[in-house]
Amino acid sequence: MKITWRPRAADDFEALITTSNAGHVAHASRDKSLVETRIQQLIRFDQLGRKTRRVGVRELHIEGTPYVVVSQRIGEEILILRMFSNGSAVQAR
Repeated sequence: MKITWRPRAADDFEALITTSNAGHVAHASRDKSLVETRIQQLIRFDQLGRKTRRVGVRELHIEGTPYVVVSQRIGEEILILRMFSNGSAVQAR
C-alpha cells in the first residue's frame, strides 16, 4: 500500500503548516511531523478517522493539531484528497 497526495492536498498541507505557525519554527516542525506520522499510519490502518457522506472518503483528525486530513482508499493506494484546519469545511474533490 502506498500514500499519494493530490497536488491540491500537498499545497493545502504546505500552506497550513507555513501560515498557522508563522514565526514558530519549532511548532511548524512538530505539527508537520505529527501530520506525516499520522498519515503513514493509514498504510496499516486504512479505516482510521471518521466516515464522510462520500463513499470511501474518511476524515482523519490529527490529534494535538487543528488539522484534518481527507483521504480515500483506492485499491492498494491511499489518496490524500485535501487537508484543512480548525473545522473549516473543505469539500473533497
